Amino acid sequence: MGLSRALSISASSLRINQRRFDVISNNLANVNTYGYKSSRMTFADLFSQTYGYGSPPEIAGSRAIGGINPLQFGLGVKIASVSNNMSQGSLEYTDRPLDLALQGEGFFVYNLNNQRMFSRAGMIALDKEGYFVDSTTGAFLQGYSVQLDASNNLVRNTEGMTILDRNVKNLQIPSTMISPPQQTHNVEVTGNLNANMPLTFPDNTRSTTIVVYDQRGGTHTLDVTFEKVADAQFNVTVTLDGDATDLVAGASPEITFNADGTLNTPSTLTVAVSTNPTFQNLFPDDITINLSGQAGNGLTNYAGSSSATAIDQDGFQSGELSGFSIDTSGKVWGAFTNGKNEVLGQIVMAKFSNPGGLMKDGSNMFKAAPNSGSAFIGTGGEDNPSTSMVSGALEMSNVDLTTEFTDIITTQRAFEASARTISVSDQMLQETNNLRR
Repeated sequence: MGLSRALSISASSLRINQRRFDVISNNLANVNTYGYKSSRMTFADLFSQTYGYGSPPEIAGSRAIGGINPLQFGLGVKIASVSNNMSQGSLEYTDRPLDLALQGEGFFVYNLNNQRMFSRAGMIALDKEGYFVDSTTGAFLQGYSVQLDASNNLVRNTEGMTILDRNVKNLQIPSTMISPPQQTHNVEVTGNLNANMPLTFPDNTRSTTIVVYDQRGGTHTLDVTFEKVADAQFNVTVTLDGDATDLVAGASPEITFNADGTLNTPSTLTVAVSTNPTFQNLFPDDITINLSGQAGNGLTNYAGSSSATAIDQDGFQSGELSGFSIDTSGKVWGAFTNGKNEVLGQIVMAKFSNPGGLMKDGSNMFKAAPNSGSAFIGTGGEDNPSTSMVSGALEMSNVDLTTEFTDIITTQRAFEASARTISVSDQMLQETNNLRR
């Protein structure tokens, strides 16, 4: 009967508004959940019972009949959708290097029980084996690791840079990782050789000393002596560890200067350590002394005091890992006790053609679904220029309290109206039953 239908319609409204209140309650419960994306529920009417399909206007001569609209009765309401709001949440700075946030689109990629999961929450911790893991679930953060040799030392390319293995895997940085030593290949000498220097020993010399490193990281003392032999001309003697053997390749070269005091030739000197019987086992490569300098600060021959000095070299000892930082592209930079900063890995991120189609799986995690599309995995700032990684920050929930409290009011009013409809329908049914008395 008709009143029963009214009860059924009102009951559907009660159920759906209760579901909407569940969605609102869940949003409010997660207002302080890092990386949480709010949900929104929308309604759609149920199919309508049709009593008449209506008819078009009819005009025949002087007679005319207007059109009639369809005659339908709605049968209630249903859930149209529960969609995720994937907009950016505000960032909260924590000053903890392992707290990570994404500025822009994308998701962190995790491996949880061999299942790929995705999240906007970057509350990362290190386990005892050096793996980067989600501090809530223990899921492994995914990224590119660096290549290591059998001794757990970093492998470098010809430019002295670490090499990333571009296979996505559980990101691991063992605390026992070693930055291997590097032999000195280049020494930088700059400063002035007094143009008014006399030609008599010892006033006609200028010496400088610098510590250099062999391939094992051992330290050696490199001495460079400039001896004036004529106006604007100097001979150079290079020794290592006090050995009297001059290690400059060939005969003692003459350094010549132009009339204005700038360096003429040569711009570099080769220290032949790789062929010297005393040092060849420690130095597989020769050492180059650069005299021309950079940005015009090379060796000069001006009137004034002598200041020629070996100021820098590119070798170093081995070092242990003392800390690390993460840059905006997700690269993990390790700080070692030898003063070197090395790339130790890179955190990857995933993007989807339809991130709103992802399924929530609890613990701040999402998983791919049929309408989300496949994950495109790359790195922030490189493969995804619009997205950057922020270390020392977490993305806050994007729940808008103003919107949620407004929705509470409208949902409550709809629920109350439906409950009132049921109450009135019940009274009408009772009155109908009383007709037989």
